[in-house]
Amino acid sequence: MNYLPIIIVVIVLLFALTLTRRNRQRAVLQQQEQAEQITFGTEVMTTSGLYGTVVGINDDDTVQLAIAPGVQVKWALAAVRDVASLPKAAADRSVADDDPGDSSDSHDPPV
Repeated sequence: MNYLPIIIVVIVLLFALTLTRRNRQRAVLQQQEQAEQITFGTEVMTTSGLYGTVVGINDDDTVQLAIAPGVQVKWALAAVRDVASLPKAAADRSVADDDPGDSSDSHDPPV
């Protein structure tokens, strides 16, 4: 009977550790999926809030970001927090894929 509180605490701690491990695994998978989305021309935001356009991807897990005309900076790929937008060509493809009809199926109100 005296061991019951200790057993309960151990079970709760093991459960908390398992949840923490799962959350870390999800975060790593999400970061890997995001890294696969990054291509030339992708607009991204870094962990510090800097927006830039990817102009180079290096083999050493770094990316070159253009932050202003003629200004490029090198960042660790892990520092890219969000993909702000797809490259222009990919965005055009996704819009074309979403439009199954022709231009006569316009949703504009009649004049």
